[in-house]
Amino acid sequence: MKARLLLLQIAAPVVAILFGMLISSIIILAIGRNPLEVFGIMVRFSLTRTDSLFSILFKSTPLILAGLAVAMSFRVNLFNIGVEGQYYIGAFFAAYVGFTLRGLPPLVHLPLALAAAMIGGMLWGLLPIVLKLRRGAHEVITTIMMNYIASALLLYLIADIFRDPAQAGTPRVRTPDVAGAARIPSLGPFFAQFGLTGSDVQKVNALIIIGIVLAVVLAYALARTRFGYEVRAVAANPLAAEAAGIPNARVQFLVFMLSAGIAGLVGLNDILGFFGYLDIDFPKGLGFLGISIALLAKNHPIGVIPAALLLGFLDRGAQGVQFFARVPKETIVIMQAIIILAIVVAYELMTRYVRVQRKREAQLGTPPGPQAAMQPGSAEAGS
Repeated sequence: MKARLLLLQIAAPVVAILFGMLISSIIILAIGRNPLEVFGIMVRFSLTRTDSLFSILFKSTPLILAGLAVAMSFRVNLFNIGVEGQYYIGAFFAAYVGFTLRGLPPLVHLPLALAAAMIGGMLWGLLPIVLKLRRGAHEVITTIMMNYIASALLLYLIADIFRDPAQAGTPRVRTPDVAGAARIPSLGPFFAQFGLTGSDVQKVNALIIIGIVLAVVLAYALARTRFGYEVRAVAANPLAAEAAGIPNARVQFLVFMLSAGIAGLVGLNDILGFFGYLDIDFPKGLGFLGISIALLAKNHPIGVIPAALLLGFLDRGAQGVQFFARVPKETIVIMQAIIILAIVVAYELMTRYVRVQRKREAQLGTPPGPQAAMQPGSAEAGS
């Protein structure tokens, strides 16, 4: 049964990707292009060029963090749709610490900026989880509302309160530059030792290492620690967990705060890792992509990494097919959406199949009871 389940878990995303490619092929044929040629261009453009490979790593970095943030809340049956707003506020907190504090060494300044980002995300996630646990307000509604507030608040802070004085009289709306000591180190010098250079190589920074390490730590904590056991118990059966002495509200609160704290780090790839300031063109939509990644990964921290890389690959490939094959990049966006929907359906079907199989095995392994022993033809019945 375990071997069959593992095979199904591997097959589900593969079948979903193939199904997404099939539907996309129909669309590509409808616009008069050869699907095999288009997919070939996408693969060659994304995987055979150094700039594309490192662009995928750069784009995947915030997606790993966004996926982890959403996946953690899903693990306790909470829907943190507010990752978007939480990383807006986390980004501002990090930028504020970066441009207001001066003269600190990197070993102090950078951890302060990272901690400020996590605190900002947690503060923005505090109200929805308190309303959920104290008043029963659904977290989907409250977090979506908080997203809109965060977006407007961030624009106000950048444009009216903390706008860089050096940009006065120009159309640039941004904060002052973050101090160098608060910048996330680039991995460019490391890759340069292997002859890999270029602007896309320089963009990849140590935040991707933080994301990978965080995924490994979370996977270990969920599988091997008491806290992880409590999380699994609350997700599987809240009533039974409460009866066993596990405080559901405390576990949900801690996990949601952890989710919001991770969300606060999502925007740092651009602010502290590349641009060095927070501006009005700050990347949007990463929180909602995190939902897709968590679904693709089935809420497993390690699974978030390949899921984020897949979305990064599709995003980069969309640029390639648009430029070289003259195919609208929206075609790849459609394929991405179909893959996600197909995987969700495949996982649901797999869950139902496993449930039926376990029920059947339990029935086959049940020893005969008194009624079965008294059936006609049995020794007791014939005596």
